[in-house]
Amino acid sequence: MHSLTPAAATLIAATLVGTAVADTTQLGPSRYLVDEGVTFSIGNNGISDFLFTWTDDSGTITDEPDPTLVLVAGQTYTFVRTTGFHPFVICDNTLPVSGTDGSFMRTTSDGAVIDAATLQPIANFTADPAPTTDAIVWTPAVGDVGVYYFTCRITGHLGMTGSIEIIEPDEPCLPDVNNDGMVTPADFSAWVAAFNAQAPECDQNGDSTCSPADFSAWVANFNAGC
Repeated sequence: MHSLTPAAATLIAATLVGTAVADTTQLGPSRYLVDEGVTFSIGNNGISDFLFTWTDDSGTITDEPDPTLVLVAGQTYTFVRTTGFHPFVICDNTLPVSGTDGSFMRTTSDGAVIDAATLQPIANFTADPAPTTDAIVWTPAVGDVGVYYFTCRITGHLGMTGSIEIIEPDEPCLPDVNNDGMVTPADFSAWVAAFNAQAPECDQNGDSTCSPADFSAWVANFNAGC
């Protein structure tokens, strides 16, 4: 069996330049793809908007009013209210809503309609206002792919509404062998370990085998990034 020594791995890794996998991508005005789990801290602008703040490897988004959030199935997202009043709920697409990204408005003031649209169990999809520690922790599954809405449970606060879209995850990032969400020289050491162990992560060219040819394939995948 072929093997690579740690010294050789270190030498080769030193010649590589990594590429980070960005977690947040702005797709348009008030529309964000957040492809890894984060915590959304949610304030408010009176009774007009919820204000979203979150931080990831891309940086910090601060006080974004009622954004459309494009989230990835299989990732865990936490929604925490940081100001008083205005309970935050996540609903399915039966909630009567009009508008577009950043300017959605709920078109019903009927509490029963809001409750019927809220994801179940309601307590799990309601983030009560501060100073409570209540939060929504949601790991949508692939079966949850679709359109959802968030809104304020206070029936007259129609404008505190926005959209959440759940999408399927992308194909695996092959050169990210250590699965840390980054493509860096550390992944070469991880690939060497996979090669020496004949682990599945070694196969970088999709031929279902682990061979020296996968080294060239890993370098090509590394240079292409994810």
